[in-house]
Amino acid sequence: KKKDKKDKKKKDKKSKKKASSSSSSSDGSGSSVTAPTVKKQKKDDAGEEEIILLPPPAAPKVNLDSLSPPEEGIQRFIFTEAEVGPLGLRFSGGFPPMILSLIDDSFAAKKKIPVNFEVHAINGNGLIPQNIDVVMSGLKMRPVALDVRPLGWKPREKVKELERIRERQEAERQAIQAQEEIRRAQVAQESAERNEREASERAEKEAVDKAEAAVFMQRAREQRAATKEKEQAFEVALSSDPKELRKAAEELMQADYGSSVKVEGRRGLPLRLLTRRKEVAWMWYAEAQELIGGGVQDDPVDSWSEGG
Repeated sequence: KKKDKKDKKKKDKKSKKKASSSSSSSDGSGSSVTAPTVKKQKKDDAGEEEIILLPPPAAPKVNLDSLSPPEEGIQRFIFTEAEVGPLGLRFSGGFPPMILSLIDDSFAAKKKIPVNFEVHAINGNGLIPQNIDVVMSGLKMRPVALDVRPLGWKPREKVKELERIRERQEAERQAIQAQEEIRRAQVAQESAERNEREASERAEKEAVDKAEAAVFMQRAREQRAATKEKEQAFEVALSSDPKELRKAAEELMQADYGSSVKVEGRRGLPLRLLTRRKEVAWMWYAEAQELIGGGVQDDPVDSWSEGG
C-alpha cells in the first residue's frame, strides 16, 4: 500500500512539471493556450497532500464594440473567434514592430494586411514597451483587433501642431522676405537717386567745362585776330619805305664787312631799314625782342634814356 502511494506521488509531480512547462503560443500570434491551475489538497486519512490539476480559466474576451474608432490613416483588421491559430505575420524587432511579410494562405494574407506597415495597437493598446505583456496576451485572444499604420504616420494633433509650426515658419519667412524686398527697394531707390545726382553733377560740370572752353576759344580767336592785326600793321610799316631803300638795306646787311652800297640820290640809309630783320630788331610784330648779348628790355621804347 505504501508503494502504491509513492508511485502515485511521482506521477503527480510529473504532471505538475508538465503543466508548468506548457507555453501560450509558438510565435506570439497564435491562439491562447493557458497553463492549468495547480491546487494542493490535504487528504483526511493519511494527512498527506496531493496535487489536483484544475482546468485553465477561460481568457476574458475583448469587447471590440467598446474600442474607439481608428484615427485617420490607421487601418483596423478584426480576427474573429473562428480564425483560431497563427495570424501569419512576421514582425521586426523593436517598438513599434513592423510587418515584414505575410505567410501565404494565412489569415493575414487573406485579409491583405499591408506589408511594411507598423503595428499601431492590439485591442486598442498601443505598441509601447510598457504594454508588451498586454498586447502579447491580447494577440493570442479571439476576437482580436489589429491596428496598423504606414511608416511616418503621426497623430492628427501632431500633424496639426506641425502644420502650425510650418505656418508660423512660413509667416516668418514671408515677413523676412517682405523686409528684404523693402530693403532692396530702398537700396534701388538710393542707387537711382545717387546715379541721378551724379548724372546731374556730370552734366553741370560738362556745361561749365563747355562754357569755359567756349570762353577760351573766344579769347584765342580774339588773340589771334589781334596778333594778325599787329602783323598786318607791321607789314604795312615795313613796306612803307621805298622799295629801292629796302633793297639797298637788304644788300648791305648781306654784304661782307667793310662793303658799301650806293643808292642814287641819297648819301646813306635810314637806320630803321637796318632793323627790318628779326634777329637784329628791337621790336618785331609789336613784341619786344631779346637784345644781342642781353635779355628782353623792360621798356624797349626808351632803351637809351638811362646812363645819359
